[in-house]
Amino acid sequence: MEQYLAERSILFNGWSTFSCPDSCERMGCKEPNLHIPISLVGVAAISLISGRKATELFRKDVKIGFDPIHENEPWIDRVTLELKKPCHFLDGKECSIYLRRPMACALFPEYCFIVEHPELIFQKDTFQNFPCIQKPCSISPRRRTTLQQLWGMSTKEIFLSDFYLFSISPFVIDLKSVAGEGLEGIPVSENGKTRLPHHRIKEFISQRLREGEYLDDWEAKIEKLDRVDGLEGLARMEPWADQMAMVSDRVSLNIVYQFDGNRLLPIRHCK
Repeated sequence: MEQYLAERSILFNGWSTFSCPDSCERMGCKEPNLHIPISLVGVAAISLISGRKATELFRKDVKIGFDPIHENEPWIDRVTLELKKPCHFLDGKECSIYLRRPMACALFPEYCFIVEHPELIFQKDTFQNFPCIQKPCSISPRRRTTLQQLWGMSTKEIFLSDFYLFSISPFVIDLKSVAGEGLEGIPVSENGKTRLPHHRIKEFISQRLREGEYLDDWEAKIEKLDRVDGLEGLARMEPWADQMAMVSDRVSLNIVYQFDGNRLLPIRHCK
């Protein structure tokens, strides 16, 4: 694990010309609408550099996140781990875990300009106060290759994290069967449509997962990472998770879950 994390840290800034300008208020570390996913490998990395237990990090600095699979389908969400905002590791304008920061932090903002046209990024409300987005740095061919390598590593880390915690990747919940409960108190427009704030969806799912004791189960699994044999067990799952990540794009059907009371039942869902 230590060797992998050391190699990972070298790649984080390898051949990069990017640095946050002095004028930047570190909005990426503060903006709640910019979700920062973190894998269990990322949690272990912070644990090792900070000396804090993975369980403590999960309780105080990490949260269960729910990211819509498609913008037009707010009721179908992927369960993730995310850093709480504002980031608890921001010290003034410095990152206190910089060498072991989450993979998503190392990829931002450069990777955005590899996968999406700059004009589309400029138009997003979330990024209006981000100097690094409004004036992007140049990305050399060597840095581009490194970013693509990091993205591949990130994908495998997320798969590993998902399988360890949820036994499936992606772990998707379809809320349409209980959507009426989440709509309470939400105003409806004249055309009969409504837009449910994402934080309401998070609150709704979190309550159900807590009552179904899923959060307790996941915390118990994370507690094992505070032991050497627990970290070794996570590492032993890596080859299997790597194979699953390689074929994920070819899967035409996903298993998704729906709530039956406070329990989750698997169903088939076509992409």
